[in-house]
Amino acid sequence: MPREVHVLHRDEHLLIVDKPAGILVVPAAGRAEPCLVDLLTQQMGQRVIAVHRLDEDTTGCLAFAFDEGSRDALDRTFREHAAEREYLALTAAVPSPAAGCVESHLEEGADGVVRVVRRGGRRAVTHYAALARRGRGSLVRCRLETGRRNQIRVHLAALGCPVAGDRKYGYRAPSGERHPRVMLHSWTLKIEHPVTSALIEVSCEAPEQALRP
Repeated sequence: MPREVHVLHRDEHLLIVDKPAGILVVPAAGRAEPCLVDLLTQQMGQRVIAVHRLDEDTTGCLAFAFDEGSRDALDRTFREHAAEREYLALTAAVPSPAAGCVESHLEEGADGVVRVVRRGGRRAVTHYAALARRGRGSLVRCRLETGRRNQIRVHLAALGCPVAGDRKYGYRAPSGERHPRVMLHSWTLKIEHPVTSALIEVSCEAPEQALRP
C-alpha cells in the first residue's frame, strides 16, 4: 500500500481517488486490516463515506462523499445507472466477437460466487470491445450499463475469456504465467456532481503496462 492514496478529484462534497490493489473499500466480516474508508478518513482529516465499490484486487477510479446529503445523491446516481464507467481488463483469451454487449441476469450464491441465472437474479449489461492483443489474450474495454457485483468478471468469463488472474471465475494459468492480481482496472468515471450538477470526469492509468491502451 502507498503511504497516501492518489486523489483524482476533491472538493467540499466529493472525493474521487485512484484505488490501489489489495485493499477492501469497506470493512468485511473476518477481516481485521484497515479498509480504504479508514485510510482515506485519516488521510483527508475528515470522515469519508463510501458510495460504490470496487473489488479488493481492482484498481482505479472510485468515488466517495464527505457528507450524508452528497452520499444520498451519489447513491441515486449509481443506482439509476447514470454514472458512466469504463474499465480495462486483461483477458486470458480474445473475445469473439471482438466487440458487443453481454446481457444476463446475475445472482450471488451462498458461496459468494456470482452466477448467470435463467430465472430471478438482477439484470446486468456490459458493453465491451477488444482494444489490442496481449499475448494469447486481449486488452478489453468494458463499459457498464448496470453495476452488479463482479459483473465484468462474470460476463467476460461467460464469453470464454476470463480476466487474467481471476481464478474465482475460471482463469487457469498456463505454465510460467503469473499475474499479481485480478487484472481489472476502473479506467474512467463520469458523474454529475451531487450538489452543483456539474459534470465531473476523471481517468487514471493502471499500474501495470499490460492494462494500458
